[in-house]
Amino acid sequence: MSSESRYEEIIRRIQQRRQQAEAEPQQESLSGILDELNALGCLETAGKKRLPQINCYGPGVFRGFGPPVWSGAVLWYKRRGYYEYRTLYLLGIWAISGSPAAVVVGTKELAFNAPAFNPESYYFHLKRRFDVYYAGDAAPPLEDRWRCHMVYDPARRLEQRQAIEAALEAWMDENR
Repeated sequence: MSSESRYEEIIRRIQQRRQQAEAEPQQESLSGILDELNALGCLETAGKKRLPQINCYGPGVFRGFGPPVWSGAVLWYKRRGYYEYRTLYLLGIWAISGSPAAVVVGTKELAFNAPAFNPESYYFHLKRRFDVYYAGDAAPPLEDRWRCHMVYDPARRLEQRQAIEAALEAWMDENR
């Protein structure tokens, strides 16, 4: 690594840390929204269902520092079958910064991104995290992949939780 590229890397890390520090208050607020909506609990329930066509892993919590700043609870899954490792799917609930904050339930596809497929290593890592073997991140999906979208309103939190549960139930019905 040349001294110039090392310098650029140091500058990039400093900017990244600065961006994370500026976004931290928003992150706390967005994480609170997901907690109030019981996002992890909803995804854990969905992941525990024995669906005949897919294997579910997770859920996990992920953050993005923008723009826009987001926080998400994500379940990752793949279709059953030996050659189905080529595509991994994310099902998640994301809180996205804005005035007011938005909540999105959606899905996303990630492509396998490793030079070779080793089943032992693959399944070991996949149970813990998805980003070892797949290109992409846990950022919210594009609008065409949203299953449910709402502006967060703390006064309507229980209604919104029911809407999230209904969207997840519809997803489960599609995968039975």
